[in-house]
Amino acid sequence: MDIDLQNNEIMIGRNILFYKIAGLLTVLFLLLAFLIITSSLKLSEDYHNEITQGLNKDVAKYIVKEVQGLYDGDSIVESKLGDLMHHIMATNPATEVYLLDLEGYVLKHVAMNKEVKAETIDLAPVQEFITKDGNLYIKGDDPKTIGEKKIFSAAPYTHNDKKVGYIYAIVGGNDYDALLSEHKGSYIRKLSVRTMLFALLTAFGVSLFAVYLLTRNFNKITKVFRSFQNGNHDARVTGIKHGEMGLLAKTYNEMANTIQSNINDLQSVDNLRKELITNISHDLRTPIASIRGFIETLMIKKDELTDDKKMRYMEIVLKNSDKLKKLVDDLFELSKLEAKQQPLQHEAIQMAEIIQDLADKYRFIAQKKGVSLNTIYSKDLPLVYADIALIDRALQNIIDNAIEHCNEGDVVTLELAREDSEVKISISDTGSGISPQELPYIFERYRRSSFLTDIKKGSGLGLAIVKRIMELHNITISVNSVLDQGTEFFFRLPINR
Repeated sequence: MDIDLQNNEIMIGRNILFYKIAGLLTVLFLLLAFLIITSSLKLSEDYHNEITQGLNKDVAKYIVKEVQGLYDGDSIVESKLGDLMHHIMATNPATEVYLLDLEGYVLKHVAMNKEVKAETIDLAPVQEFITKDGNLYIKGDDPKTIGEKKIFSAAPYTHNDKKVGYIYAIVGGNDYDALLSEHKGSYIRKLSVRTMLFALLTAFGVSLFAVYLLTRNFNKITKVFRSFQNGNHDARVTGIKHGEMGLLAKTYNEMANTIQSNINDLQSVDNLRKELITNISHDLRTPIASIRGFIETLMIKKDELTDDKKMRYMEIVLKNSDKLKKLVDDLFELSKLEAKQQPLQHEAIQMAEIIQDLADKYRFIAQKKGVSLNTIYSKDLPLVYADIALIDRALQNIIDNAIEHCNEGDVVTLELAREDSEVKISISDTGSGISPQELPYIFERYRRSSFLTDIKKGSGLGLAIVKRIMELHNITISVNSVLDQGTEFFFRLPINR
């Protein structure tokens, strides 16, 4: 039951975008249909009115010419109203005629059906119509319906060559409006249903189909997203390569590849971290156990041991204490370097002096083991630009490793050489070398190998510190090694400018 419900929710989730867009398009197309039909009717009505007004623009002039003596400026001749009615019926039965004085007051009218409600007519449209001689589309007041506008014809009415009023003729009266309303329904059916609605429905159908195609790809991408979210980190979008959806699919695939790579890296680092903790714990436990054992022996058998044995035991304790201190110091220093808590202090360095100082320092240690320590460099080498303390520490760690992996009769060589705008620093030995399988991993903090795990040779953190120092300087350290023949570590520092 729960699975079916979840599947239904997923299906609804897949289609909700389509439904939303389809609903929006429906509302949009209905609104568009309403606006098109309304505007079309308005434009059609205006067009018809403009034509009608143009055809009837001289109606008022004709009435003025044919019906003389109707108004002398003071009184109206009632007998002339019959003539006015006759001419109206002869001209257009739908025409309504109004006699206006010079201020726009309605004096007399000939209009069928509705009662005349307005007492005055706005003369501004009338005067504009007369000025332009009827060659414009304009509407004036409808005396029968206050606030309404109708097309008209107008002409000045004169008596003894003096303007005494206006003939104002509504050329589309109420009968005309009724007839127009009666046929308007037929117009809507013919225009909108047969033409515009068909076109809108076609466009609507095409739009829905396009939306379906777009949302189908979107739903496919969403399905892959959900699969990735549920733990399937191999889920990728396939088959969508073009357009915005193709770009979205490509972006997701690249993001998923990056996330999966990061997850794999984190898992690998976590496994190596666990391995390091195990190995460091062993390295810490060994000298601690040795120190504890010899101290207990000294305490228990202090009266039985000779002075020589006591001295030898104390030397062993001191040696293990030094080893323990070095391991803790290395861990602390590596943590500081990785946390970037030790900012670089760049300065101009004379590498020949540093190499010579290191050679003097390590020569006694090397001689005790039967190893020769040589230096090769030119005295006119230029200064380099680096952090002298960190570079010195890196070189010490490399030399320590070189001497540790040499036997009696082997040679360690410290060499400097200029290469264009850099100085190459090389530390090589003729010792045991590194196997090809272990060579790529000797700088990794969490990696343990036979090259690094010998208790006598340390925990391997020294080379991890070297690598981090080089990274802080934005330089690369390289290694060449042949098993049982020797190893060379080398890097380059920029010349100080």
